[in-house]
Amino acid sequence: NGYWGHPAMKLSPEVNLLAVSHYLEALDYQRKVNQVVAILGGKTPHIQNLAVGGVANAINLDNQATLNMAKLYQVKELLDSAKQFIEQVYFVDVCAVGAMYADWLKYGGGVTNYLAVPDLPTDSTGKNFDLPGGTIFNADLSTVKPISSFEDPYFQKNVTESIAHAWYDGDWQKHPWDEETVPKYTSFEENGKYSWIKAPRFDGKPMQVGPLAQVLVGLASGHELTKKWAVKTLETAGKVAGATLTPAVLHSTLGRHAARMIRCCMIAELADKHWNLLAENIGKGDTTIFNEPVFPKGEQQGFGFHEAPRGTLSHWIVINDGRIKNYQAVVPSTWNAGPRDAKDQMGPYEASLVGNPIANAEQPLEVLRTVHSFDPCIACAIHTLDIEGTEIARVKAL
Repeated sequence: NGYWGHPAMKLSPEVNLLAVSHYLEALDYQRKVNQVVAILGGKTPHIQNLAVGGVANAINLDNQATLNMAKLYQVKELLDSAKQFIEQVYFVDVCAVGAMYADWLKYGGGVTNYLAVPDLPTDSTGKNFDLPGGTIFNADLSTVKPISSFEDPYFQKNVTESIAHAWYDGDWQKHPWDEETVPKYTSFEENGKYSWIKAPRFDGKPMQVGPLAQVLVGLASGHELTKKWAVKTLETAGKVAGATLTPAVLHSTLGRHAARMIRCCMIAELADKHWNLLAENIGKGDTTIFNEPVFPKGEQQGFGFHEAPRGTLSHWIVINDGRIKNYQAVVPSTWNAGPRDAKDQMGPYEASLVGNPIANAEQPLEVLRTVHSFDPCIACAIHTLDIEGTEIARVKAL
């Protein structure tokens, strides 16, 4: 209500009422999906069932305390209910509201280099996935280059982070395996250090990650499920707007919202597929949940990735004789929210605001709209310091 009556608000009271009604309904479906996570993972968002080598969910169809058929079918019922809401309500709302703000299809693009990694592996080799990964540069879908496996050297070699404008000691751009994280707060400096967030780069370039990157990489790769929902979205929104929409309009504030919905529709379908795969495996007697890890002697380097809700998440580790020597996480909102690097290249948040219209500088609603379209989360950029900038605590692995 702080911006009630703002000139950039175009929806009628009737449409607003419908949107709020669906928003409240969505909270109930969010609760249902969180129940799924709780059944399988103990709690959400920080699930409790993960262990190095597998999960801690015992599977025993004859035990009420473990994952059994009753719990499996409860999961299926909850997922089916959410899928129906996603396809019949969320899809329609995004297409309709987006079409009413069609002029915003030309704003908020910013960084049009995109990074996505393959996700939802379908076998144990780490080379077959239900969702594709890759990079796109300069909004040109023909430049798509795939990331094909968990061991792909293209991804491994090209990720770096810069601290040229971040509150850490030094002025370097390093590979995660070689990084250190030593806070050094200087106060805000417009042309110096001004953020707690590092600036990730891929082959030296800023990259946008998240649902838009995933959808564009899917389209460029000819991924059938992505094409199905992207085409349906563009056709539906185009009919409401009275215009022909192409994938080019996705490079925008509204495009990120559309892509998040497209991604949601895809995940809803794939959740059903993977539930069936799990049930079939259990039906065949496969109840294995854990492979005991073996840590080789000497120094080892490793990394892993997946597509978190906000985009590409990767963890990088150096192990020496089975003990952690260095650990760095390069997380989605760091890719998007990172500051400029030593070459003064803007990150996606900053770049997306260039050229945006502002109807009322005292109430910069348009700034919020664009930044919110990334779904920000910067909890990973929090450090414990006193008001003088002195570090209070640091956690180390023993």
